[in-house]
Amino acid sequence: MTRMVLSLVVLSTCICCLPAARDNKGTEFILTFPENVNRIQHNPKLFISCPHHSGATVTITTPSNGVSTTVQVTYGQVKQVELDRVAVELRGSVKSDKAVHVTSDVEIVVYGIFAERRSTDAFLALPTDVLGTEYFTPCTSVRGAMPAEFGVVGVHDGTTVTIVPSQPVTFDGQNYAAGQTFSVGLDRFETLQVQATEDLTGSEITADQPVAVLSGNMFASCKPIGQEQGGSGDHIVEMIPPVDTWGKEFVTVPLTKLTGGDLFRVVAARDNTLVAVTNEGTNTLNAGEFWEFDVPSDEYRHVTSSEPVLLVQYSKSKQSDSGDPFMMVIPPVAQFETEYTFATVELIYDQKETTHHVNLIIRSSNKAGLLLDGQRLPSDTVWHDVPGTDYVAAQLDISAGTHTARHLSPNVNIGLFSYGFTHTESYGYPGGLRLSRIAASCSTTTPVPADRVDNDCDGRVDEELLNGIDDDGDGLIDEDMAIGNCADNRDQYRTCLQNRCRNLVP
Repeated sequence: MTRMVLSLVVLSTCICCLPAARDNKGTEFILTFPENVNRIQHNPKLFISCPHHSGATVTITTPSNGVSTTVQVTYGQVKQVELDRVAVELRGSVKSDKAVHVTSDVEIVVYGIFAERRSTDAFLALPTDVLGTEYFTPCTSVRGAMPAEFGVVGVHDGTTVTIVPSQPVTFDGQNYAAGQTFSVGLDRFETLQVQATEDLTGSEITADQPVAVLSGNMFASCKPIGQEQGGSGDHIVEMIPPVDTWGKEFVTVPLTKLTGGDLFRVVAARDNTLVAVTNEGTNTLNAGEFWEFDVPSDEYRHVTSSEPVLLVQYSKSKQSDSGDPFMMVIPPVAQFETEYTFATVELIYDQKETTHHVNLIIRSSNKAGLLLDGQRLPSDTVWHDVPGTDYVAAQLDISAGTHTARHLSPNVNIGLFSYGFTHTESYGYPGGLRLSRIAASCSTTTPVPADRVDNDCDGRVDEELLNGIDDDGDGLIDEDMAIGNCADNRDQYRTCLQNRCRNLVP
């Protein structure tokens, strides 16, 4: 009995002292909704899921009208919260107060859903504890009079936001040329939106305090540069990770069931960034420049860069395929998670014909231990090799609702992307991601299990198990640790718990 009590005390101490992980799960979110084409006045929604079996108590506030709602979110289900469109949608190229504030008693996963008839997209929200002070925007080519756009949300009072647009813009009645710097003051919950009649990809946003940034297009076609932007269109939006979380290695996977290929854009944050793409060669980009490449629907690509970059994938405007445009951030492999809780989106136009899918990426040697909703993948799952890497990828159809994915080993990382289609509508976003500051200057630090910090400055995070073995083959032992499962060491349960927590308490 004494041993059991001591073990429980040690475990409790360990859990209490764990640092908040830098990922897409959090207890506070501040976001907004960039402008969607105005057709039938559908309200935006939040989709909220909880990875904890105990559930969550979540409060959603819209400061512009003072409305506050508290909901209970149950494990394994998606809680939908409808918002007043007037209170949360950015309109025009102006400063405003259209923020949404979400708080929870435990960590949750939040998605923003803006489903207008034939103009729908969704984004994975990022919590306030991972927001940054430097961003570059991915948007799309402009279709007719529909503008490219990005939005910024203040998290702290007295924040100065500095913007360098990649195209001429008019903001709050003032004209600015491409490359001309201007600044805007934002307090907590204040917002701004910048729109332009040309593609705003590569616009730079910096701030003296962390801010949230979303970007995309009011209604875009997503065709290759140089082609007329016609055909099916859609609202395009993603919440953008800050530059200090960007990476240097990526894997691309085609969208299932489509035949017309997918567009990708690499956006650089630093001058003289050399980018290499399988079957595409190399390209050198300066800060704010981007490289767009068109990948056939049966090809998988490996993307590397000399400096951290942002990679986004676009579902094209289709004439014959069943897809429709959306934009999806592709996390670098260094920011892949070990487990995911993610949700699908209800589309408006034809829910009976809506299909939902995931793309999965994992090292070939680890694919047998991958679990989706607690079950091993079907034996007939088709895996595709990614040329030039030891990664493989699979496309799976899934049902509507909340899902989980993880590996049997706690230090095996997985890439997961969730998306769906119906006639003239679609959505897509990463199922989750780490947001470790792998692109920031690095100094070696004392390893703390599952701290989401690159303790050994090798560009990887939590790649070791606490087991006295060199898991990653770099000659070091237990230098950057994930949390192992003490249940796997039942004969040494007390020792396992004490070792796990040895760096967490004074």
